[in-house]
Amino acid sequence: MRVPLVMPDLDLPCQIVTASCWLVPVGREVVEGDRLLELSAGDVLIDLPSPATGRFIERHVGEGEEVEPDRVLGIIEDPADGEVGW
Repeated sequence: MRVPLVMPDLDLPCQIVTASCWLVPVGREVVEGDRLLELSAGDVLIDLPSPATGRFIERHVGEGEEVEPDRVLGIIEDPADGEVGW
């Protein structure tokens, strides 16, 4: 099963949020809650955690790219349903 990493609505006074730094390379196994992406909103840095345990398989935004709420930033492949042959 594919689980999207979705940009949350941070409800910050700064309207521009940027994907600052990916903390995990594509292909790495992650655990739910692992830090995947660092976001920048003005002077505020926010870590975006993994929504699931699995393998981080896709990035949909690059570092330095502005992101808006509800945008899919990446994909985690969750092996729980037996689709992934680990």
